[in-house]
Amino acid sequence: MKRITAPTDFVAGLFFVATAALGLWLLRDVRLGTSMRMGPGYLPTVLCWLLVAVGLWMMGKSLFVNGPRLERWYLRPLAFVLGALVLFSLSIDKLGLVATIVAMVVVAALATPESRWKEVVISAVALAAFSASLFVKALGLPLPIWPPALVF
Repeated sequence: MKRITAPTDFVAGLFFVATAALGLWLLRDVRLGTSMRMGPGYLPTVLCWLLVAVGLWMMGKSLFVNGPRLERWYLRPLAFVLGALVLFSLSIDKLGLVATIVAMVVVAALATPESRWKEVVISAVALAAFSASLFVKALGLPLPIWPPALVF
């Protein structure tokens, strides 16, 4: 049996294959169409299969090329960055775009103890203002900028 000599490449390839498999599973009920009449699932399905190919290539390459060892995984950054994404998805309708982005940036900043809070606040406010200007004003997306008024 061949030994894995580049475990980082192998794990990255495995992640790509798993992500593509999840995408293909989620796309199972979406109409594919043909090359001449593409359905809504055509491009995502093709991209998932390309991701499978890249992942398998990386996994195969890891058997023949020497690479770096896997480094230790740190749970704090993973938890806070994923938590920021979950916070965004759950609160965008309730808090509005500005408050949600500010909260998301603050939660993501907790991922590292090296965060400087003055810079975090400036970044959060700038990103919220830019996002509101771009997505709501310039592109006209129907996103609430501010929290909806409380109705009793």
